[in-house]
Amino acid sequence: MGGGKGTFQKWRKKVNKKVTTLSSKTSFAVDRSKLRKQINGIEEEIRVLKQQIGEIVNLNRNSLFSVSMVNYQLAQIEAKENTIAQLERDIEELNELSKLAGVEEEEIKPDLKAKQTIDDITASYIYNCANCNEVYDEPKKFCEECGFNMD
Repeated sequence: MGGGKGTFQKWRKKVNKKVTTLSSKTSFAVDRSKLRKQINGIEEEIRVLKQQIGEIVNLNRNSLFSVSMVNYQLAQIEAKENTIAQLERDIEELNELSKLAGVEEEEIKPDLKAKQTIDDITASYIYNCANCNEVYDEPKKFCEECGFNMD
């Protein structure tokens, strides 16, 4: 019976080690995910700022006001790009820490079959007018853009 107790203790240590490793992996993954989510949000803000610059330039082509507004937008973009660079350095630091802890991030490879299936499904729900190429989510009898018979 004494041998059983020792075996149980070894098993318990293994389980505790696996749980600790899993907890560490989860913690690193959550932290990386939060940073990536921040980066995505900032990238969207940059996209909006660039769109605003285009609108400012288009609406105020000969105005000094538009130049100062564009410079302001560009300064915001630069600050956001610097923030993204810092977040990317933070992710790299997390990757290094996870390597040191022995819980490296596993690379997730896309399932190409799944992507093709999604593309096929998506394509089956898009309807185009043969005349003007207007796109609809559902079948139409007549194109709303040019009046072409789509039956």
